Amino acid sequence: MTDKTLRAIGELLGTVAGAFAARRTGPADDLVIAVDEVGPIRLPVTSAQAQRLCEVARPARYGRREQTLLDATVRDTWEIPRDRVRIEEPRWDRALAPVLESLRAELGLPPTCELSARLHSMLVYAPGQFFARHQDSEKADDMIGTLVVTLPSVFAGGELVIEQHGMQVTDRGSAQELFFVAFYGDCAHEVLPVTDGYRIALTYNLIARGRTRPDTAALVREPAVASLAEQLRAHFTTPVESSRWPASHGTAKRPPRQLVYPLDHQYSRQGFGWDQLKGGDAARTGILLAAADLAGYDTSLALAEIEDIYDEDYTSAMLIYRERWERVENGWQCVESAEVDFDEDGEMLDPIITDPAGVPVQSALPLTPGSDELGDLRWSSMTMTWLIDRAGTAGVPAACTVSTEELCPGTSNATLAPFASQLEGYMGNEGNTANFWYRRAAIVIRPHP
Repeated sequence: MTDKTLRAIGELLGTVAGAFAARRTGPADDLVIAVDEVGPIRLPVTSAQAQRLCEVARPARYGRREQTLLDATVRDTWEIPRDRVRIEEPRWDRALAPVLESLRAELGLPPTCELSARLHSMLVYAPGQFFARHQDSEKADDMIGTLVVTLPSVFAGGELVIEQHGMQVTDRGSAQELFFVAFYGDCAHEVLPVTDGYRIALTYNLIARGRTRPDTAALVREPAVASLAEQLRAHFTTPVESSRWPASHGTAKRPPRQLVYPLDHQYSRQGFGWDQLKGGDAARTGILLAAADLAGYDTSLALAEIEDIYDEDYTSAMLIYRERWERVENGWQCVESAEVDFDEDGEMLDPIITDPAGVPVQSALPLTPGSDELGDLRWSSMTMTWLIDRAGTAGVPAACTVSTEELCPGTSNATLAPFASQLEGYMGNEGNTANFWYRRAAIVIRPHP
């Protein structure tokens, strides 16, 4: 019964829309722009002007934690700082305002939210240049994402590809119009290599002010709310077996103590709260809040870590005893490494510990989720690390584990990027496993204390 109920809740919430990226176009004459040492920029931008922009630009850097780095293997493009870009502001502000309002609505931000854009820089991608897959850092308070305004020009390649949970939005620019694309900062994105011509874009930090928590009063009459409330009552009144209870309890059945629904977007503790939810997360949370209120249950927001453990064959071929990788801003860093060694009789000796400092940062894991060398999923566990109650009080939860019968089907972890991975070779009764750790946000529903 509970499996059926969890699926029904997941299906109901799956119908609630919410975009992670939004696109618009606009007339080129809305933007009157000039660059120091180049002068006025005619739109569409000609190849001659684009070359001149490259001459006065500098190689673009990128951020990694507190560092600002220059590495053409990660980011190869020209950058012109905002203090050298001159825009006729009144005209541009009038043109940008309705675009931002339209983008706000499509990104799922409430009408009370004021969405604004602050110029960061101008970027020029010449033939062969690119920006590898990455996520944007929060550069200002209330920053929720990025707005890219691609200036009209003729170019090939250079697509801006934004991805979340296996879905993609692509910006190919326009030969005659301004092309706007806005996306949340936790979305992975990249600029593919330009094969011909020049891609020129203005990048903006998207700032959201005046966000409010979901309005449950406006949702109580939604048909989905009554259906969800009914399913919640079924979930909390149906006894089920659970592996979490002590063995002394035998096979006794009890109703689940909570329901946990994973959200789509990633959040830091500083950027997480009832009034800071993004896109579809805000919409689905509002529906669930209204349903929980109707059914008489308590609600919280949670940050959690998930560990997935798979059988694998990779370490057998590579003679790996243990290897752990952790995500850094521009790829993956090996933080622990040990190899297998054998004596003359074929018996395994003590592992050889190697210094991972000599292993360069690489763009991908040695073994990735979805690889053919992964076997069955052996175990998956979720542990809540941070909880925000309905009043907004935050802290480490007392009860932090989540069992299978309490977890509502949501987005698969396979579509997410792990923050750490560990490969472990054969160790007698165990081994040949690949562990992946993910960070998730969730809404938690429980009976009132």
